Amino acid sequence: MIQNALLSAAVTILLAHYISRQKSDRKKTVDPNGERVIIVGCSSGIGKDCALKYASRGAKLVLFARREELLKQLRDDCQAAGSPHVEYFVGDVTKEHDLQQLSDFTQEKLQGIDTVIYCAGMISVRPFLESCGVSVVDKTVTVDKEKSQAVDAALLNITTINYFSAIWTAKLFLPMLISSSVAPNYIVISSMAGKVGAPTRALYAGSKHALHGFFDSIRVELNPLNVHIGLICPGTVDTDLRFSAVDTSLGSGTVSGSKKNKLSPNQVADRIILASDLREREVYIPSWFGYAALWAKLIASPLVDVFAARKYKT
Repeated sequence: MIQNALLSAAVTILLAHYISRQKSDRKKTVDPNGERVIIVGCSSGIGKDCALKYASRGAKLVLFARREELLKQLRDDCQAAGSPHVEYFVGDVTKEHDLQQLSDFTQEKLQGIDTVIYCAGMISVRPFLESCGVSVVDKTVTVDKEKSQAVDAALLNITTINYFSAIWTAKLFLPMLISSSVAPNYIVISSMAGKVGAPTRALYAGSKHALHGFFDSIRVELNPLNVHIGLICPGTVDTDLRFSAVDTSLGSGTVSGSKKNKLSPNQVADRIILASDLREREVYIPSWFGYAALWAKLIASPLVDVFAARKYKT
């Protein structure tokens, strides 16, 4: 039975690889020098590196984030890297009004858009019961009601940034993408947590799973309009994201997670741009880890739980 499952997995992977290679290179229809790109959430990390790489190709850019000083510096760096036109707009992705203003600003400055990269994100790092103020000692359960209410705010925050804001952005920018005369792309930076859950990451994984459900659905709807939806799923990336996690204050002790073999924002940015150029449907970084995790979940779910518990030391 396991042999049949492995054979089926191998055939599926080879077929998917073959199909993906049949896709035309988008650079044949979109000149990288002059591509109009907006990056949402780019003051640091993956978004910042994406901006610099697109700038070095000569793309026209609109940069969006909350921290103006960092955006100003990034604008200057992008201009120095080779972008002929860089604009920035300060705003908060959790406020739909700010995103509406960003949409109007982009239309005014670039007269449309070819590529949207949604990089904004937030993470969770505490066990769910701990975040809820639930303590279990020798089967005696106590509940901290104040923490129990605080976790609701954390849930709303992470779901808004990781899920609702990505949808609001799509709603506002899809009309512009549909009007693009080239091959328009909407690229969402998700996570392997959007495919496989992990302990201490429940709030995060929940928001990312929802993200996949939504964008997998509208991908089919938008295909006749030639608007491509791409989901990028990195493993652990070497950023400071977990230190601003929504639930940091809802527990104590060190934050669990990978301490080695982290991906650099630079290599993730390289893969994002390649995925956009090739109009790839879903990308795992590193790819071997992503496919191994997915197939292990299908044919040996208990084993995935064991490795997840070991990785996050739960």
